Amino acid sequence: MRLGDTMLGGLLLILSAALAGFSQTFPAIPGQTYGAATFPIAVAIGLAGCGVLLMIGGIRAGHRHLEAAEWMLDRRAVVSVALTVLAMIGYILLAPRLGFIPVMAGMLLGLFLLLQVHWLMAIVAAAATTMVIHGLFAGFLLVPLPLGIFPRVSW
Repeated sequence: MRLGDTMLGGLLLILSAALAGFSQTFPAIPGQTYGAATFPIAVAIGLAGCGVLLMIGGIRAGHRHLEAAEWMLDRRAVVSVALTVLAMIGYILLAPRLGFIPVMAGMLLGLFLLLQVHWLMAIVAAAATTMVIHGLFAGFLLVPLPLGIFPRVSW
């Protein structure tokens, strides 16, 4: 099913309210005028603005609230969406035990092959993308990614 713009806009408004409300539980950063909630609130404001614009556009166009999407009639597209969601669930379940690097590399390799990327290019792209993401998040942004079976990787 495809959500109409009015309904999707309403869902974005609800999501933005939930995000803004939850971000208020984040602790303040000592010595700074802004806290950890600043960026999530900015995102919530953007989502709310997009939601309002979608609702206005949907009301003006008179779209139905629910309609079948064309991609849902294509079996390959439905399988691709399902495998992408399963890959995300697999990452959530496997990354704490195996670590970010092997799980992300395997997930990307599988998705690249699903998209019919040549196997050699898929291997290179999955490895390079995994290393770049790991370097950016673990090395630059200091996000603690799960180590799993790998010892600490220093960049």
